[in-house]
Amino acid sequence: MWVFRAVLLVILFAVLVGFSVYNAGERVSVTLPLFQVKYIDFPLIYVAYWAFIFGLVVSSLLFVTVCIKQAAELRKHKRSLSALNNEVSALRNRTISEAEGNFLIPKEDKK
Repeated sequence: MWVFRAVLLVILFAVLVGFSVYNAGERVSVTLPLFQVKYIDFPLIYVAYWAFIFGLVVSSLLFVTVCIKQAAELRKHKRSLSALNNEVSALRNRTISEAEGNFLIPKEDKK
């Protein structure tokens, strides 16, 4: 599995370097409506880099929220499992005379 990740990382790095080399001279206009800013004649590689970083940050935040939710759910299930295990062990440790009144005894049919 580590070989697959290493090959994938090399391919990703090669694509990134190739994109950078082939688009080194490209310049674009960028408008950021949220900040009401417009950049004219801005290098494309900077735009691609910051878009990539922004995507990493957003996806990392989403990943962290999912992990936190899963951890909370796992803790809840572990507490439930512990309570059920305690209940089973308490039932196992009861003597027959203590549990005698709790058995369901089938009623005999009256004819």
